[in-house]
Amino acid sequence: MRNRFVRWVFFLLIGVGIGATIGYFDAQREMKSGVIKASPDDALKRKPSRKKPKDFTTMAKDFGGEFTLVNQDGKTVTKDNFSDSYKLIFFGFAYCPEVCPTELMKMTLILGDLKEDISTKITPMFISIDPERDTPEHLKQYVQQFNPDMVGLTGTKEQIEAVKNSFRVYASKVENEDMEGYMMDHSSFMYLMDKDNKLVAMYSATDTAEDIADDIYARGL
Repeated sequence: MRNRFVRWVFFLLIGVGIGATIGYFDAQREMKSGVIKASPDDALKRKPSRKKPKDFTTMAKDFGGEFTLVNQDGKTVTKDNFSDSYKLIFFGFAYCPEVCPTELMKMTLILGDLKEDISTKITPMFISIDPERDTPEHLKQYVQQFNPDMVGLTGTKEQIEAVKNSFRVYASKVENEDMEGYMMDHSSFMYLMDKDNKLVAMYSATDTAEDIADDIYARGL
């Protein structure tokens, strides 16, 4: 009887291990494909955070504002083109090997974690800090890997410098003889902007998608 019980426990553990392994690889495959699968009920279960949101009112006075850039369809746009929505913005470059894809995937998870009546108020945006390589055509292919509604923005060197300065974004080209091409060293904050492109909140790379979704809920968008 004892041997039979031991065998039963042994096979049970194997089954659990196999199930966990399959789940892990399924999750990895979804992440690589850029497709996020979530239950429609997940967002409905979320309760507003009890944590009081950080106040960015003082910082917002001289942050963001006007900009002129070129979208992924090659059209010149300004903040007025997005005056009907909030914006969730990340600055980066399409050749970024790790940080940018991670943060853009996080952005997709944030929007998926919000109720539809809130997520539809927010436009996800990726602004290039590498206009030399990030053409509109290249950006269009890149952002659609993460979210078909994501807006990719680039522009001339002068236009990018202006928007970087208004968002206080650090970015610098890194040359290396051992590398093919170059890399960009840059800050990695995500910005929540209001309909007039004024700062509502900013989030660091250490903030999880759930943390940010909770904060957005708490702000009562």
